[in-house]
Amino acid sequence: MLAPILAFLLAAPPACTLPPLTGRPPWHPGERLRMELSLLGSVKVGELQFSVERPLSNGAVIPLVAKARNTARFGPLQRLVAVGLSWVDSRTLRPERYREEADEDGRRRSIDVRFVPPGPRVTLETRDGSRRGTAVFDRQGEALDALSAVYYARATRLAAGDRLCFDLVANGKYWRFEGAVASGTERFEVPAGRFEALRVEGKARRADGAGKARAIWIWYSADARRIPLAVVTEVDLGMVSAKLEEFR
Repeated sequence: MLAPILAFLLAAPPACTLPPLTGRPPWHPGERLRMELSLLGSVKVGELQFSVERPLSNGAVIPLVAKARNTARFGPLQRLVAVGLSWVDSRTLRPERYREEADEDGRRRSIDVRFVPPGPRVTLETRDGSRRGTAVFDRQGEALDALSAVYYARATRLAAGDRLCFDLVANGKYWRFEGAVASGTERFEVPAGRFEALRVEGKARRADGAGKARAIWIWYSADARRIPLAVVTEVDLGMVSAKLEEFR
């Protein structure tokens, strides 16, 4: 009786989690990326900037920064300025803290999340105008934020068929993400040029069960730099995309 059970356990696929790191990350302090933001695939509405800042705490922590702003009307939104900051451990590339701040036509909102010390739950501290609150979620797997997730994936092998599953803090919400690396590479063109690219595709579901699952596609350059080339996802207004304009 024991032999069939052992055979089943040995044959079962490994649990879906984060792929392991391959060594030193292909990014370093001073790296800058700029992307154009488009709605419905063709209407340019703003820009998104990423940067890797100088390490803190004697090199133990690396700050990652993302800044977004609209340059044209975005649905009912007249003005949007948003900043995301992720402080990641320089050895594990896991986030220690994440903060989002947004100003939407004068409406100020923010979330603050501390991932360490790791525990069974993750707490989002929220602010909407003068209102403050907290939201607590069970941690089902590794927990990342939207910014650290992009940079962590760059430091893995991203081989065809690799699966990625983790909890995700993004856009003021807590999500469960499940995805995989598509087979093969593809020629991919963005404003910054033409690249051989790897595609990661998956879905994010709200941990509180609200709303519908959101599809997400991310393209990385297939070379050792693993440059983020484009991100396409669904929002309430439709499909929104960010495509690389400048890398330095």
